[in-house]
Amino acid sequence: MKRKPSRPHHGRAGASRRRSRVKTLLTFLGVFLWIPVMMGLVFYYLWVAVPYRGYPGATLLLEIPPHRSALEVLQILQDRGVIRPGPFARVYLSLTGRASGLRAGEYLFDHPLTAPEVLDNLIRGEIYYHRVTLPEGLRSAETFSLFQRQGFGTEEAFREAFGDTRPIADLDGEAADLEGYLFPDTYLLAKGTTAAEIVQQMANHVRALWTTEWQERARSSGLSVREVMTLASLIEKETARDEERPLISSVFHNRLRKRMRLQCDPTIIYALAMRSGYRGRITRRDLALDSRYNTYVYGGLPPGPIANPGLDAIRAALYPDDTDYLYFVSMNTGRHTFSTNLRDHSIAVRKYQR
Repeated sequence: MKRKPSRPHHGRAGASRRRSRVKTLLTFLGVFLWIPVMMGLVFYYLWVAVPYRGYPGATLLLEIPPHRSALEVLQILQDRGVIRPGPFARVYLSLTGRASGLRAGEYLFDHPLTAPEVLDNLIRGEIYYHRVTLPEGLRSAETFSLFQRQGFGTEEAFREAFGDTRPIADLDGEAADLEGYLFPDTYLLAKGTTAAEIVQQMANHVRALWTTEWQERARSSGLSVREVMTLASLIEKETARDEERPLISSVFHNRLRKRMRLQCDPTIIYALAMRSGYRGRITRRDLALDSRYNTYVYGGLPPGPIANPGLDAIRAALYPDDTDYLYFVSMNTGRHTFSTNLRDHSIAVRKYQR
């Protein structure tokens, strides 16, 4: 029998080559497809884990306006260089379900943060509070000007809040305004805090001071809350030294008890300021000014506080030192010298006020 000629093995070799080409193509496609995936993972790592600061300067105070969508907030953060640009912020908020939790307000950025840290700050509402410090002894008009210079309220809004005495009505039913009841302190205020809210805070602080002990002390001294606050304002304007306040208080208490006029220069200054007539010094003519606030002309306390006293002045008004002093005069060193009689006082005046 004849043998059939054997066929060449080209078919199997070709199939092997085709399989090899397919494998190579798949490998190439796999590598090609993995490149964007790997790049995406790198960028996501940078976005999530590496702190970022794309804004110029060391700090950025950024306002997130109210009623903005999550996408609008993210755009603001990216535009101002707080977080890296890219789609990851939207993905992060979607995956965490926190897209509706971003709060409006001012935020201070003073060091690099990761994007999740930035968003967590907005979700927690860690807004920036402006620090406004009020020195003791300012008149209310001066206090309001200080707030306005810091960007809070308007003159008209403060004037309206100043005339609303409801916050202290149970302490002082005679008050026509809040002079004396706007406590000097350091206040932390968020942007947008209204004049009415600021005034309420200051008045609430005074209310908190008036414990049962203080009210009983005032009654035992024969003074109303209004009279104590008025006396405290005089003490506050006369000295800035803590150790002198109870001494000056004793002088005023002693003179009131003896029905002597207080002759307190700051009351004249206040009366002149109310008429826009104070020019930096008191003249002999000013001593005769016809005003109930002029304690050279009228006996007793003036009708109300002439400034906003601090804690030490109020405490001194309630707890004066036990002395026989009736006079004091400035030594032009920030201190005063005290006398029990007019002769010694006149000598001190000639010595220190010549």
